[in-house]
Amino acid sequence: MAQAERERMSVVMFPWLAHGHINPYLELARRLTAVTTSHLDVVVHLVSTPANLAPLASHQTDRINLVPLHLPSLPDLPPALHTTKRLPARLMPALKRACDLAAPRFGALLDGLRPRPDVLLYDFIQPWAPLEAAARGVPAVHFSTCSAAATAFFAHCLENERVPRAFPFEAISLGGPDEDAKYTALLAIRCDGGTALVPERDRLPLSLDRSSGFVAVKTCADIERKYMDYLSQLVGKEIVPTGPLLTDGDGSQDEHGGSERVIQWLDGEQPASVVLVSFGSEYFMSESQMAQMAHGLELSGVPFLWVVRFPDAEDDVRGAARSMPPGFAPARGMVAEGWVPQRRVLSHPSCGAFLTHCGWSSVLESMAAGVPMVALPLHIDQPLNANLAAEVGAAAARVQQEWFGEFTAEEVARAVRATVNGKEGEAARRRARELREVVARNDGDDAHIAALLQRMARLCSKGQAVPN
Repeated sequence: MAQAERERMSVVMFPWLAHGHINPYLELARRLTAVTTSHLDVVVHLVSTPANLAPLASHQTDRINLVPLHLPSLPDLPPALHTTKRLPARLMPALKRACDLAAPRFGALLDGLRPRPDVLLYDFIQPWAPLEAAARGVPAVHFSTCSAAATAFFAHCLENERVPRAFPFEAISLGGPDEDAKYTALLAIRCDGGTALVPERDRLPLSLDRSSGFVAVKTCADIERKYMDYLSQLVGKEIVPTGPLLTDGDGSQDEHGGSERVIQWLDGEQPASVVLVSFGSEYFMSESQMAQMAHGLELSGVPFLWVVRFPDAEDDVRGAARSMPPGFAPARGMVAEGWVPQRRVLSHPSCGAFLTHCGWSSVLESMAAGVPMVALPLHIDQPLNANLAAEVGAAAARVQQEWFGEFTAEEVARAVRATVNGKEGEAARRRARELREVVARNDGDDAHIAALLQRMARLCSKGQAVPN
């Protein structure tokens, strides 16, 4: 087919206003626009607020267009806070409300895009986005950045809200149907400030229901096949995996050049001796949690690299620590504030374990590096991801908690020692090496992206000659 006959497919991506959601969408955009086909040219319009897009300016290309969406003004929520990054906890409901109120603006944005949108990929927080697309004849697909296991769990619990029914996979359950239902209900209450236009418990079911023909999930069948199958059964649609969508990062967050200092420190440690400790970019530990963690890491006797984050001075995160515990001066550890190149650290020969909150991207990155996890899930989908990691053998130990976020120094020390020095760690390292091959194979396999592109093309009747 001649170059002039190639069709252009215009894809709009609309992730939730958090970098943990935006990054997988951006990586998917990179891969979709890099697919080599003789029939289609893909261009992507990535939509978010100016506050989120500003740090991503270098990623704009002739195939990836960063499109600003301006949210309505609300009290205490200036444009600089139209992002979850450094957002005070009390303003999260306001951000969701502002996003919900932006539905007409999003529709107008779709009207103004050139080339005209052919397909929309949207996140679960915005179940109104597919309606705006449908009003313009644009098919829309829900793309989940969560694990298939967690998505299926919440879909199951919300579907059986009135009369709880056991989740069919005991390894993922939090303790039976009543406990699962209680956790889901509490999560919905905590995340719903009462001012959003869409009730929190309705966002995921509506997003899944309104997805055109199939649902895309950041995962691979080699790890989550049975959970993909069950999710497909729940929603009555095909589940299309995108692969792990691993990113290397470009170091743009390394504002003070600390990455090389971290790597140099790791270079001086013994192979597989260091535990990386990190709890994601948006969770701030309380003073009590920081104290227990600091004491636990010292008690373990294991060298550690602890990535700590503190809220900005003006943020009102209730009870969040503003500094390290008084007198904390580790003899065998290093504290890095803000950011480190996580995948680079995990892949370093000295890294022997990862004490993690079990966010889905962190779980996949740990698997990709062949490093066993010490699981310390704190909220949302993390307990389910921790259970999945344990089921597949990627987690060597778990820090026991009275409730999520309530742990002791002794438990931290026990779990870290068991993973780095114990028999549990030896078995987990063998399994981690196997999983490393699985994740690498899936992340490097362009078939995932080609299959997704094929299904998207069918929705909008583009590139009919695109092969299976």
